[in-house]
Amino acid sequence: MSATDEPTSGRAALANQLGTLHAKLREQGKTQKSAVEEANRRRRIAGDRAPGEPWPRRDGGLDLSVKTVNDWFPKRNASKTPSLPTDFEDLWAVVGVMLGWTGQFTDERSAERQRCAWKALYADAQRGSGLSEDVRVYLEAAREAARKHPHPGINLLDPPSLADVYVRQHSKPAAVDAHASALCDVPAVTTGGTGPSVPAEPAETMLRKADRMCVLIAGPGGGKSSLLRTRLRDVADKWLNGTEHAATAGTGVPIWVSARAFVGEETQVPDALAAATRKLSRYGRQPGLDRARFLERPCAGVHWQLLVDDLDELPNRAERQAVLEKLAHAVAAEPPLYRCVVATRPLTDNDLDVLDRVFGWQVPCYDLQPFTADDLYTYTESYFGTRWPKEEAARRAQHFTGALRSASLADLARTPLMAFMLCQLYFARRDRPLPAGRTEVYDAFTDLLYESNHSKRIAASHEGAIQHLVQSLQSPRARRETDEAAQQVHQRLPELIDYLAYQWLTGHQAPATLVLASHEDVRRPAKVSPERWDAFLEDLLRHTGLLVHYADGLGFPHQTFLEYHAARHATRDKQARTELLAQLFPASLPLHVPTFEPSYLGFLLDALFASPDDTARETISRIETLTCRGGTSACDFLVKQVALKTNLATEPTARQLTRFAQNRDLHGYDRVRAAVVLAGMDGCREAGMGRLIALADDPSVDDVNRLRAAVVLAGEAGCPEAGANSLIVLADAPSVDTAVRVRAAVVLAGMDGCREAGMGRLIVLADDPSVDDHARVLAAEGLVEVDGCREAGMGRLIVLADDPSVDDHARVLAAEGLVEVDGCREVGMGRLIVLADDPSVDNQPRVWAATAIAHADRDRGASLYARLANDPTLMEGRVQAAKALARLDGCQEAGTNWLIALADSPTLWFYRMNAAEAFAEVEGDQIRVADLYARLASDPTHWVHGRVQAAQILARIEGYREVAANRLIALADDATLEGRDRMEAADALAGIEGYRELGINLLTALINGSARGSMG
Repeated sequence: MSATDEPTSGRAALANQLGTLHAKLREQGKTQKSAVEEANRRRRIAGDRAPGEPWPRRDGGLDLSVKTVNDWFPKRNASKTPSLPTDFEDLWAVVGVMLGWTGQFTDERSAERQRCAWKALYADAQRGSGLSEDVRVYLEAAREAARKHPHPGINLLDPPSLADVYVRQHSKPAAVDAHASALCDVPAVTTGGTGPSVPAEPAETMLRKADRMCVLIAGPGGGKSSLLRTRLRDVADKWLNGTEHAATAGTGVPIWVSARAFVGEETQVPDALAAATRKLSRYGRQPGLDRARFLERPCAGVHWQLLVDDLDELPNRAERQAVLEKLAHAVAAEPPLYRCVVATRPLTDNDLDVLDRVFGWQVPCYDLQPFTADDLYTYTESYFGTRWPKEEAARRAQHFTGALRSASLADLARTPLMAFMLCQLYFARRDRPLPAGRTEVYDAFTDLLYESNHSKRIAASHEGAIQHLVQSLQSPRARRETDEAAQQVHQRLPELIDYLAYQWLTGHQAPATLVLASHEDVRRPAKVSPERWDAFLEDLLRHTGLLVHYADGLGFPHQTFLEYHAARHATRDKQARTELLAQLFPASLPLHVPTFEPSYLGFLLDALFASPDDTARETISRIETLTCRGGTSACDFLVKQVALKTNLATEPTARQLTRFAQNRDLHGYDRVRAAVVLAGMDGCREAGMGRLIALADDPSVDDVNRLRAAVVLAGEAGCPEAGANSLIVLADAPSVDTAVRVRAAVVLAGMDGCREAGMGRLIVLADDPSVDDHARVLAAEGLVEVDGCREAGMGRLIVLADDPSVDDHARVLAAEGLVEVDGCREVGMGRLIVLADDPSVDNQPRVWAATAIAHADRDRGASLYARLANDPTLMEGRVQAAKALARLDGCQEAGTNWLIALADSPTLWFYRMNAAEAFAEVEGDQIRVADLYARLASDPTHWVHGRVQAAQILARIEGYREVAANRLIALADDATLEGRDRMEAADALAGIEGYRELGINLLTALINGSARGSMG
């Protein structure tokens, strides 16, 4: 749901409910005045007074005036804002009468449920549309915490605040599979001429979408945590500065929390959230919120936005899936309290499938894009600007990014964490050459943090900690034993930190001191208490700078630091390296690609390659054996390690990449990937370009990846002439997918010296009726972007939008394209309106046209949605239009009213359930949703399967299980229904908790031909 899916305030929600109840009362032929009079009569009787004797307030009575009550209810023309009852009991006195008269009290339990629901509604209205003081205090602390840079500094130079250096990244919808992700490199290309792929957009846009739950994916150090922190800071700023409020709060109230907080079967989501707020104590005065606070909305009409980080850091799949399932159920529950963004590295083994199972649809996933070359420069300039004046920072940034390119580190530095580390290294040792690869960057960085960090006086701090521990004892023997034990830990500290990282990475999740207690070099002296010894160990670890202190204890500043140190432990000696090599690349068949996460695997391989013994040679040999015999997985392994700048042997790696690029048994996506990374290797540019040229011109390769190869040639590979030739071949070939032909022409038109060639081909494609209609629209849109061709492109979009022989969807796309052209907005809008109103156009494109209008003009879009919802020729399109109207800012009530009307309409047949499901999705009020499903389950004009479905859904709404069961029992007992329908109802009843036995008995009786409805 979007921000407009929910009541804009608690008062509005209460007024809406009262209005709905009043309408039902009128259907019964009763009036609001008579309800007030009845409420007063009942209150007098309860107060031991005569029912007909007035009991005015001025005399201490409880009578309500008709005028006072009337002011609670919404007015038809919205001429007056409804007032809030001064007391819930006053409200309930009247509402209780109205509910009873409209048949909504079936028993005592239903009356109590209604009272609880109305009391919660009243409490929301009392809270109003602003945040309570406790939530504001939390946000103040959260904002302060989010300003801190997530990574440690070097020497005495603390890193700048995140806001000072943050560069906003982009995201794209994640490809369904690896091969489809080839399109990410070729914007606006389709897989089959059915419309453009979605281009990259600012990552913040993804966080503002209406998805109840989504997943943000990026590789190690890809900027996930920084994005979530920035989101938290920005939204907290809006709330605290008064620019965000319930009426516009599509953003919700954000809370950052690590995925680790949800681990454990007994840990509930509200408990984890409350614990996360308590960990902010250093940043504010009592920022902790109680768990009960997370069982209700932050304020009326507003949700909690959970920013869940570090999912990939959970050590095993079972834990990851358990956390995802827990979050999904919490988010999917009614009433909706949460929306959730989960950040993770790419996962394997279909970990995310559990989300789709819970929600019943595919949860959106987004790939966070790395820095572009411009982003990297901007980041570097901003970072250097924290040390030097602007002009000096710009000069140094220009020199530094050039040095990165010369050292073949530019691609690696597109990862935000790596850019941060390289900037810090530059600050610390500008006179030294840049590291040669990723592991060397980490070597240099950790050396500066610990071994060479003279300004932090680490050695003195450690000696002082040892002295303090020893001097806390009195006997010479105890002091000697303690000094020996402490000195041993001190001397072995780097190895102990590596051991700690390895234990944590392999799943031994325990505090640092508890993990180290299992190491042979850590022996607590007999006379030192466990508490004092643990404090000493923590002091030593913290002073190294390699670990940082979090609210729940010590930890590494980033997952990649954990992997780096764990790899050092896994390769610490000859025996360990031999065992690791056997684990990664077994000498015996069958061969298989190592299953370790690529980032950790890269650190392991670098350590093996740097071995002083024959391990390096053996590692190279086994990798070559694997990649010679392997297929897609082996190609993926090699490409990822080259991209990570793992120190693979150049000659055999280039040889294997060439082999992969030439292998016709591999998918074109993998072949192009191999050629691209080959071209990026030192000394292999010509070989890589040769492979790319061959792939771009090879008709046995799929069209999209031929295009991808040509685009890389024309751009990043630096071979524009060959790229242009390949693009011309693709654009001219009738056998090539038309959307690929169009994209090839677009790219061609944007290249220096190729404008005429690209423009001419776009004109031919846009005008050719034998070309797919969608591709013709793409060609016309591409023509608009070519210098001097705006009018030509615009004219063709008009022709396509007006041509009834063109596919309806393509006509909508053409009109939408016109809206985006400067000076043509109204031309396009007019055609979209015509298409939306045209009954000869298919249902779906009519709704799409209305949606395009709504994006450009809310009011006109709302009007169109309402017309479509009222159009009896549309059927399913009516439901889609009504749902879209309910999502439109300020139009929720109109849209939900249409959805109710459609769900109640017998002429809509099975689309009635679609309308009900849409209503449940956009309506935050549980009572209204349950009421609608209850009506559908009881409606004899509704088809039986739909009635059973409605009852099943009703049973899942808290407090309505009994009502749903009664509906199913009635269906199973109804002798006028066909036997299979009655059996379906009995079977559904057996699936409801507490009714299994009754359902089975009914089903058995029906199978035996003796159901109660047909007996005696």
